[in-house]
Amino acid sequence: MDLRKRVWQFIEERDLLRPGDRVVVGVSGGPDSLCLLDVLHSLADDRSLMLHVAHLNHGLRPEAAEADAERVRAEAEKRGLAFHIETADTGAHARAYKQSIEEAARDLRYAFLTRVALAVGAPVIAVAHTADDQAETVLMHFLRGSGLAGLRGMLPEMEIGGWRLEVGSQNGDDASLQPPTSDLQPPTSHLRLIRHLLTTSRAEVEAYCVEHSLQPVQDATNLDTTFFRNRLRHELLPQLERYNPNIRSVLRRVAEVIAGDYEILRGVVQEKWTQMARVEAGRVMFDRAGWLVLTVPEQRALLREAVARLRPGLRDIDFTPLEHAVQFSRTAALGRSCDVLGGLRLSISLADVMVSAWTDADVPVPADRPLVSADGQLSPGWRFCVEMLEPGEWSLDEVEANASGWQVCIDAARLPLSRRAVSPGEGAGGWGLRVRARLPGDRFQPLGLNGHSLKVSDFMINAKIEKNLRDRWPLVVCGDDIVWVAGLRLDERFKVTPETTTVLRLQFVIDDG
Repeated sequence: MDLRKRVWQFIEERDLLRPGDRVVVGVSGGPDSLCLLDVLHSLADDRSLMLHVAHLNHGLRPEAAEADAERVRAEAEKRGLAFHIETADTGAHARAYKQSIEEAARDLRYAFLTRVALAVGAPVIAVAHTADDQAETVLMHFLRGSGLAGLRGMLPEMEIGGWRLEVGSQNGDDASLQPPTSDLQPPTSHLRLIRHLLTTSRAEVEAYCVEHSLQPVQDATNLDTTFFRNRLRHELLPQLERYNPNIRSVLRRVAEVIAGDYEILRGVVQEKWTQMARVEAGRVMFDRAGWLVLTVPEQRALLREAVARLRPGLRDIDFTPLEHAVQFSRTAALGRSCDVLGGLRLSISLADVMVSAWTDADVPVPADRPLVSADGQLSPGWRFCVEMLEPGEWSLDEVEANASGWQVCIDAARLPLSRRAVSPGEGAGGWGLRVRARLPGDRFQPLGLNGHSLKVSDFMINAKIEKNLRDRWPLVVCGDDIVWVAGLRLDERFKVTPETTTVLRLQFVIDDG
């Protein structure tokens, strides 16, 4: 079948274009994009399409880029189409974002195309990825350890989101390069990226160019094997073709099959998400009790969804950090946090498993743990209790077995004698114990360090207590001595031993009254 007819058949099957659509066509000047432009232009009159040609000079080939841009301009003018061009400094962008040149070029290109589409009121952006590009993408994602979302490869149609509109400028000004954020989206929910040539091979594209006397430019960077995709194209895939001459077709079929399976899986994940997730102001929370009965694959899928929602512009969500965070969530103690990716962290509290930004301003003060103000007042709903255990009410084994985050037993005889006579009104239960926040220079002897002392501030850092909670973390003290860094570690000097005769149980409890 004629390539133009096949492309239009693909468009109709997937409902990629509607009569009267205004379309921004990304044209580099290479065979793929020039073929796409010519095919769409041949269909434009019958389908009432309004085409705009957009070309980005990436600033990577000063000796040839301007000539390439003029060639694309000439192709647009020959067809009577509007032409849009910008120049970007891809190298500067890559340095600012800590990206590879490939990643930087892609981000700048899509940001440029998005700006053009919004400026001309076009709901559609067309790019010229081919079936060969699809095979390379699937293989690239496989080698990087992608999940099903990556192994789908590129989709024929997708809504655009997550690209910064102000990235890059006509002059490549470094001042325009801003750190990426997740909250700046294109101001439309209807801007679509479509790939009309996704079932067309590169060989078919090149044959079309010859048949229709098109003169594409040749980009020397496409031969540079320092780029990952080029190494796949020119080195790895030819090697794989020695084992299976149809490897490119196989990879394309894999993408199509996985895309179908992925849609089924998405339905299952969305059902679990509705049951489990709460989304509030830049964070996602899962009920901890429900989370712990999920399987690891279910937890991994929900965590991936949380990352995708909190960081919509993040590409290639890797398996390894997700798996590490999932395993951490299954065993970590209360108050602990671990890195996920994309500047996100996973935190464990009494009621929730939370995914949020590491930024202090984004970290909520948990309501399910006791905190203390500068004047020693516990957060609402919590009480500090001291109870003396009778001789028959405890054993050394039971003391060790029953220790938990907010409960601990101490040897009363080890409290300073001068403090034990304090009246109940001045100290907990008359034992001189009180709760306060940390003070500069505070030190204690963490249990298990054989009497070595440590700054409380250093201990909290090592325990990965969030920075915004350290000044509000409760310490149980007797006089100047720190008895217990609550929820974390008892001081060695106050531990229960076989010689202990009087045991005090210290607890932070939720006040139901």
